[in-house]
Amino acid sequence: MLGAAGCGAPSRANIDLRKRVQSLQTQVGQLQQQHQADQQVIAGLRSRVPGVPSLSNEQLNRLFTTRGIQFARLTGAVDLDPKKPGDEGLALYVVPIDDSGQALKAAGTFDVDLFDLAEPKNPLVGHWHFDLQHAKAAWNGYLLDYSYVLTLRWQKVIPKHADLTVKVTFFDELTQTPFTAQRVVHINPPPQNSK
Repeated sequence: MLGAAGCGAPSRANIDLRKRVQSLQTQVGQLQQQHQADQQVIAGLRSRVPGVPSLSNEQLNRLFTTRGIQFARLTGAVDLDPKKPGDEGLALYVVPIDDSGQALKAAGTFDVDLFDLAEPKNPLVGHWHFDLQHAKAAWNGYLLDYSYVLTLRWQKVIPKHADLTVKVTFFDELTQTPFTAQRVVHINPPPQNSK
């Protein structure tokens, strides 16, 4: 009797389990084929676009690379419209410097934030971004002045006070490192519209 019971038809649970295993095996096969196709696409793309070699810290330390930024002496307010009273913006003369403090023409982007700290509730006057293209166009290498000249026109907020704080962040394109400098600039505020 025991032998007859073991030779009987497979149970429903056994059939369901076999179907599930077969389904999973089919799915694994399809995923393996998809993975092989993806690997071929990746290999093709890599062969067409050469990779960017990376430099070690030791190699970077042997190069002239950006170690900071500083403001040049001409940084200050600008009167962009002589027919109107007051200043309409700032001209920032900013230069990347190497580890010995020498001016360095380095590619990168700039973020500029301007604050009126005499307005504690809302000190932000404006924010400006200069991408690589705009920064490159702003480079000034004439005579003895080597710096980026970033011209900032007032945005929505017109400053009310003469002393403003400007913060510039330079993102070096080579090392992807941010460098920040900050200073107080003096302006001739435009007259405020009376309401």
